[in-house]
Amino acid sequence: MIINHSKINGLLRVPGPEEVEIFLKQPYNIFQNLDNILFLNNKFGWIHESFRQLVHRKYGREVWLKILEIAKFDEGTECDISHYYKDEDTMKIVNAMANVIGIPIEEIWEAYGGFLIQFTMETGWDELLKALAHNLEGFLDSLDSLHYFIDHVVYRTKLKGPSFRCEPAKNGSLILHYYSKRSGLYPIVKGVVREVARRIFNKEVIMKVQERKQEHLDTYITEHVIFSVTMIENETANSGNLSLSGKIARQEPPIYPIPSYKLTLKDFINAFPHHLCFDRSLILQHIGSYLIQNLPEFRPGLTKLTDITELLHPELPLTFESLVAFKNSLFVFRIKNKGLSNQDDTTTVELKGSMVHLEDQNYILYLCSLSVTTVREMVVNNLYLSDMQKHDGTRDLIMLNQSRMSQVELNRKLEETTKSLKRMAMDLEIETQRTDELLCQLMPATVAESLRQGRSIEAAEFSEATCLFTDIVTFTNICALCSPYDVVNLLNDMYLRFDRLVTLHDVYKVETIGDAYVIVGGVPKVCDNHAERILNCSIGMLMESRAVKSPLYALNNTNKSNGDNSIKIRVGIHSGPVVAGVVGTKMPKYCLFGDAVNTASKMESNGVPLRIHVSEPAKEHALKTNPSFEFETRGVMDLKGKGELLTHFLIKNGRKSVWELIGKSKEKESSIDGYSELQRAYEDYKASLTVIIKTNDVGNCVDKTIKKEKNRSSLCSLM
Repeated sequence: MIINHSKINGLLRVPGPEEVEIFLKQPYNIFQNLDNILFLNNKFGWIHESFRQLVHRKYGREVWLKILEIAKFDEGTECDISHYYKDEDTMKIVNAMANVIGIPIEEIWEAYGGFLIQFTMETGWDELLKALAHNLEGFLDSLDSLHYFIDHVVYRTKLKGPSFRCEPAKNGSLILHYYSKRSGLYPIVKGVVREVARRIFNKEVIMKVQERKQEHLDTYITEHVIFSVTMIENETANSGNLSLSGKIARQEPPIYPIPSYKLTLKDFINAFPHHLCFDRSLILQHIGSYLIQNLPEFRPGLTKLTDITELLHPELPLTFESLVAFKNSLFVFRIKNKGLSNQDDTTTVELKGSMVHLEDQNYILYLCSLSVTTVREMVVNNLYLSDMQKHDGTRDLIMLNQSRMSQVELNRKLEETTKSLKRMAMDLEIETQRTDELLCQLMPATVAESLRQGRSIEAAEFSEATCLFTDIVTFTNICALCSPYDVVNLLNDMYLRFDRLVTLHDVYKVETIGDAYVIVGGVPKVCDNHAERILNCSIGMLMESRAVKSPLYALNNTNKSNGDNSIKIRVGIHSGPVVAGVVGTKMPKYCLFGDAVNTASKMESNGVPLRIHVSEPAKEHALKTNPSFEFETRGVMDLKGKGELLTHFLIKNGRKSVWELIGKSKEKESSIDGYSELQRAYEDYKASLTVIIKTNDVGNCVDKTIKKEKNRSSLCSLM
């Protein structure tokens, strides 16, 4: 496939200074960047972030949002640097980019490779990249060792990244071998190499795929792609005899023999205590002094390399030809436990070093040192610093790593503490919110806020307010005959329905005592239509109580003649002045005091089941704001302790239907306004009560009681 490089170069726009400045403030780690550039590994979400930056710079945020929509990502979740994204997630974004932008997937990957180098150098890591090697060949040969260090030493994740191998050609070009377990990502290498050559070595190169094949290695299928890397001659690059494999053409260094000097094998073994030397058959010729002490089974010229070691890195067949082909790579071997003296089965000694193909072409010298990075590894594997040479950089690495691990552990604990504090703060905020909500349910919001802030609350006088009392008829009988569980369920069902109506009509729930439910209008929020609100709420309570079933009928397994087994409530309403305030400190409670409260209680106790008993003052206040209320005059009642008072029964609100007052839709078979159902319920109740009384031969006494509507409950009348 022919790649359109003009499109790719168009994606590599130089960012504005404000973009770089914003990104530099983000705390990204250098090894996270390089690991994802060179490993092509999405562990830290760096790939997604790079794609986001690429699209934002070239096409803008709107295009990126469209890409996220197709890839089914929410904005903000697609490029979390600390999150691990699966390859499938990345491919969704790449496919979406190809669809939205209109560029083939191969060109997307190639553009990504070039942009990734540009993006990393912009964020402050240009000096490290420039310090890897003095030429492109050395840079590419250094990738494997850099991969190993980042993944096995820095993050210790034991992931398997791609592998690179360079071969210099006669014409000054390079042959690059790329091995990866991820198929189809080779275009990234083209973008990375071309951008590295341009930005670091000031060269323009052309990369072509010479061969692409799949190779079986153990249980893995590895993609092997061979690139040719050719330099484009130009004024800046063509100075002297420059090539991709060096600043000048390679020349063999002169060697001046010293007849009087001779390096013996014993001197060599002591100078390199961890080395291995073997022939084309992998038969060991000699090994270092440290290995001789710990490998008593070693026999020069007889023991094979595979008898005492196994190759860990890179992943390739352990043959002489493979080792020569990858001689510029980092090699890691593990000493087999059976060959080690003074070691148990749990210890693992690893060697890390490079291969030197000796001059006669029949031998390889493996120069290495112990591969250990932490003090903990040394203790577990029974190793000591004295086992290493004085000039071995591993000594310094262990010391620095120990210091780094202490700092990392401290940072980890600090991060965990910070996260824990954040969680605790969030939990505290949730609990505070719950406490505030509970406090607001117990008392008015303004009073609750004052209590929360520790301010004192003084009692307030309200010249006009309307109080409502309601209770359940025969509740004492229900408590005596039914289980506590049934009684609690009954009250809970009724109170939940009444609480919803209180919120709907914006009145205040004062308290509940047993089956008594007390609300008030005009307190603590002063309003002119307090009586209208209470009357509307009372109609809703009467209708909602019909849906609350009495457990008495379930206990007796019988229904009344009309089939109604719901509870019956009495409602009393009165208007007048009240005093409100918070009583108590340990368990503060918002209470109402005044003659209006007592009178409303008397109105309820002298009321009639399934009717709303309204005093004359409450009626007058309600008609001031809503003349559409309809009342039926009951007459003058002699209220105990209050004297005579003209009272009425509320019939309906001419402006609103019952369905509006309870905030529910009308049922299909119900009347238009719902008041017919309330009137019919009362008539049925009165008729059924008359039948029960006559059946028990109580006579005209109860009939007179119903007509005169004396202050007796239905249970009292039955008795």
